[in-house]
Amino acid sequence: MRLQFTVLACLINVNIFSQTIPTNSNYNEGVVWENVFTEGPSGKVNRGIVDSQGNCIVVFMPDNKTRIHKIHGETGDLIWSITINNKIGFGISELVENDQSDYIISGGSGNSQERWIARINGDNGEIIWDKTYNYNGGNGEYDGVRMTCIGSDGFIYGSGFVNGDESDTIFVVYGGSAMIIKVDPNNGDEVWTHTNNATEYALACVESSDNYIYYGGVEYEEGLSITKLSFDGEESWTNFIENTEGVIPYDLDIDNDNHLFYGGHTGREGAGDPFDYTCVKINVEGNLVWIKHFANPRGYSTEHIRNELYGIQVGSDGVYLFGGSGDESNYSETILPFPSSDVWIGWVLAIDFDGEIMRSDVFCHDEVNSATEYGCLIENGYVIFNDTDAGGDTEVGVMKIINGSNPFNNNIYEVSQDYKKLVKILDALGREVNFTTNQILFHIYDNGSVEKKFIVE
Repeated sequence: MRLQFTVLACLINVNIFSQTIPTNSNYNEGVVWENVFTEGPSGKVNRGIVDSQGNCIVVFMPDNKTRIHKIHGETGDLIWSITINNKIGFGISELVENDQSDYIISGGSGNSQERWIARINGDNGEIIWDKTYNYNGGNGEYDGVRMTCIGSDGFIYGSGFVNGDESDTIFVVYGGSAMIIKVDPNNGDEVWTHTNNATEYALACVESSDNYIYYGGVEYEEGLSITKLSFDGEESWTNFIENTEGVIPYDLDIDNDNHLFYGGHTGREGAGDPFDYTCVKINVEGNLVWIKHFANPRGYSTEHIRNELYGIQVGSDGVYLFGGSGDESNYSETILPFPSSDVWIGWVLAIDFDGEIMRSDVFCHDEVNSATEYGCLIENGYVIFNDTDAGGDTEVGVMKIINGSNPFNNNIYEVSQDYKKLVKILDALGREVNFTTNQILFHIYDNGSVEKKFIVE
């Protein structure tokens, strides 16, 4: 494991988009293990989970292929890998029956990209069933199942689109209709398909405590939407959320109090076409509670840094936002100990249920491009799934982080012996200071250790 650092980034509170910028970001802190998988064709990482047995499963997509890795949760070693040809794999969820963990893979199939779902044996990666669900459409119209969830009724619910104008089921697809498909987990048979012409894309679905399915959608120039659906496929309503016209949505989750958290990123003006993380809190009546934007974990210029959010999960202590941060212009600055601004890093931002920052962490493999594409919470930490150039272009990088976040209970937790929390920073005269450069600083940690640092601006 590489040396871990903690650094204070510069404090900037707001701009015209009411950005919130962390005052403190940790660098590669709490890494238990990391691995980069370079065997076989590489491709964009789309989604990953940690199953009920603690193992990690990631879906990625080389050209015209779906690849799935199962990775040992304790060691980071590869357990098995499969490749499915002529499929675009995007989503994965776990289906547990009789103490057996299987995986539901979803995406698109064939040249016309029809909706596709498969059930994979969790022990060995064998395909149990593989189904394509055709939907009428013309040339240049594509369908897809972007993500799935398992309902409390035991059925599979797949969110996606029909008659969209883009293939590959990666980003938001305009020009089509939102779609939810209900599927029998035993054989993959379609139970029903719900379509919604009021919104163009169903990016993810979740279940509330009263057994309704909610899915997030988007309509071009109208913003984000939430739709309430019964287990029978009957729609109660679709509500559009005010002040979200510029948000590119990506993920959705729900807390124990039935508040929905919508994650994505929002573009704004700047030399580097910057984006900010965006998190939206909504109640189950479809009304906005708050919307907040977050940016710039490393202290670089907000005019150049793009912050792209791809995953959101509700934890025991707050909401976790997973994505990447980097510079796509000619800015290229360096603030140690972070990599240069034009090196993409993974950014995990933890906020409380009121949207206030609790913790900001950035991660990078070998100081090369390593944007986090998805994350999954575990007790006292999380696993992140990265697109990384370590070992080649668009390789699969996985990191297991134990840093005391997302505790399952209030008991004292055990963390990696390498983990330590920054308590305060002192200057050479023993005065407590915030971030400053070009002078000697002493970082005091909760385990009693002290690190002397000199950060050059």
